[in-house]
Order: sequence, then C-alpha cells, then structure tokens
Amino acid sequence: MIRIVLAGSTPATRTRLAAALEERLGLPRGDGFVLPDPPADRAAFDDDLARHGADLDALIHLGGGPDDLLDHYRQAVVEVRTDDVDDVLAALREALVAG
Repeated sequence: MIRIVLAGSTPATRTRLAAALEERLGLPRGDGFVLPDPPADRAAFDDDLARHGADLDALIHLGGGPDDLLDHYRQAVVEVRTDDVDDVLAALREALVAG
C-alpha cells in the first residue's frame, strides 16, 4: 500500500498524472491512494493517516508547490521536474529505496 500526494504544476496535470500513477501502481484495486491535490486540512489528513497507522509515503513535487506544504511533509518530498509518468515512477522508486 502506498500513499502519494501531488503538488505543484497545474490541476489538470496533477489529475492526469494521479490517474496514470493509480493505474500503473494498481491502486484502484488496492488500499493505497494518489491524491491529485494536497489536503485542504493537513491536520485532519495527518490524523486520519495516524488512525490507520500510516504515513504519507511521497509528496511528488512537480515544481511550484507551496513552501509550507513542502516543509510540513519534508520527509516525504520527491522532487520531479517532469510530469511524464515513467520519470515520476523512477524518481519515486529511487526515493523509496533510498528512504
């Protein structure tokens, strides 16, 4: 199970990329998620994750994301400067292996 939030770029790009990542990672059939937009209420989101004994695995930063969001989830930030799903998956794989 993997939990991913996308940040930066445009809403249309994040929505398209979230759908592609869900498909490639098999998440529609699993327990993980890819959120195309950062949570509006980070405290409630964090509380919900904690109730399930989970953490955010990756905040995919496509450039231009809000600094306060990047600071809040700094342990999960994966910098990716392209919205190509293969590039994002490669960066995600590298970050998770290194982490």
